[in-house]
Amino acid sequence: MASYRNLGLLTKISVIVTLTLLTFFALATFLNYRQQRDFIVSEAVDKARIVAFEAIRTREYLSVELQNGGVPLSKDRYGLIPVVAANRIAQQVAGDIGYHIRQTSLRFRNPANAPDPFETEYLKRFEADPALSEAYAITTLKGEPVFRYLRPFPAAESCLECHGEPDQAPAFIKELFPASTDQAYHYQLGQVIGAASVSIPMDTLDKAVRANLRTDIIYMGGIFFALMTCLGLLVRVAVTKPLARLGEVVREVVRTGRFEEKIPRRGRDEIGTLIDGFNEMIEHLGEKTQHLEESEKRFRVLTETARDGIISFLATGQVILFNRQAERIFGYSKREILGMSVERLIHEECTSLRVGEFEASLQREAPKLLNQLNHLPGKRRDGQRIELELSLSVAESDGHAFYTAIIRERG
Repeated sequence: MASYRNLGLLTKISVIVTLTLLTFFALATFLNYRQQRDFIVSEAVDKARIVAFEAIRTREYLSVELQNGGVPLSKDRYGLIPVVAANRIAQQVAGDIGYHIRQTSLRFRNPANAPDPFETEYLKRFEADPALSEAYAITTLKGEPVFRYLRPFPAAESCLECHGEPDQAPAFIKELFPASTDQAYHYQLGQVIGAASVSIPMDTLDKAVRANLRTDIIYMGGIFFALMTCLGLLVRVAVTKPLARLGEVVREVVRTGRFEEKIPRRGRDEIGTLIDGFNEMIEHLGEKTQHLEESEKRFRVLTETARDGIISFLATGQVILFNRQAERIFGYSKREILGMSVERLIHEECTSLRVGEFEASLQREAPKLLNQLNHLPGKRRDGQRIELELSLSVAESDGHAFYTAIIRERG
C-alpha cells in the first residue's frame, strides 16, 4: 500500500482504470461465454431436431412407399423395414457430422435399441403426456458429458403391420419375433412406439464455443486496449500534465520566494478552475509580499535610524531585534547578539532582572517594568557597567509574547 501511495498520479489512475477495465473485461468474457454456450446449445437443439425429424420422416416415407408399391416385406428384405432402414440411414448421416443417433423404445425387439436410463425416463414421459413433442438436456453417457435429444414418434398405419396384432404380422416377423416372447406387438394407432435419440459429445460443442469465444476475446481485447490507451492519453493531457506544471511552479515559488510566475490559463473545467485560483493566489501573495517588504523596509529604516537603542526579545530572553544604536551602546554587533540571551546585556548587580534566572524574574517583574521609565545597570561587551534608562512594552504574535525595550544610556 505504501508503494502505491508513492506512485505518480498518472500511474495511479492507469492502475485503477486498468483494474476496472480488466474486471469488466472478465465479466464481459464470462457473460459472452454463457451467451456463446447458450447459443451453441440452442444450435445443437435445432440440428438434433432436424436429424431426429428426418429419421422419423424417412421411416414414414419408406412405410408409405412400400405400401403404395405393394412391396412385401420378407427376411431377405429385412433392411427395407422402415424402422430398420431409417435407423441405419440416420446413423450414417449422424456419423458424418460427429453425432450419434438411434431409435429406441420401451418395448424393443432389438437389444441394441434398449433405452438407457435417460431415454427410459423420457419415453415414459412421452407416453404419459402426448403433447410433449421433444426433450433435451446436458448429461453424461458412459462417463462423458453429452447433449441428449429425444423426439417421440407415434405408431403409423404402416407400423402396425409388424407391431400391431401378432396374427396380422408377416410370417417372417412372427418367425423372428414369436408373440409368446416378443413385447413389441399390440400397439395402437397414434400410440408412442419409440423415439429418435440423438447424442452430441459436449467436446464437439465446447470446441465451437471456444472458437467463437477466442475470436470475441481478441476483438474485445483490442477494444479494451485501445480504450485504455485513449484514457491514458486523455488523463495525461487533461489532468496529470497541468497538475505537474502546477507542482513545478509551486516548487519554484518555494525555492525563490518570488510570486511572479503564473500558469497559462486553460478551460473552465476543474483543473482550469484550480489553475485560475492558483494564479489569483500568486497575484494576491505577490501584492502582500510587496506590501510586507515595504513595511519591513520602513520598519528597518525606523529602527536603524532611531536615536535610542531598540531591543526585542522573547519571554525566554532570546534576542530577535537589535538596532544600530543598541550596537553602539553595548558594543555587540547584530550578528553576534541575535539568537543569544538578553542576559548578556544585564549587569550582575541588577536586582530586578536577575542574571541566571532571567525568565522567572521577567515574569515576576514585568508588570512593574511595563510602560514606565526604569533605571537598571547594563553590561557592555567588554564587561563595563553602564547605567540605562529603559522603557519596556510587550506584544503577542501567534500566541507567543515578545518584549521590546527602548534603551538610552544615562549620562
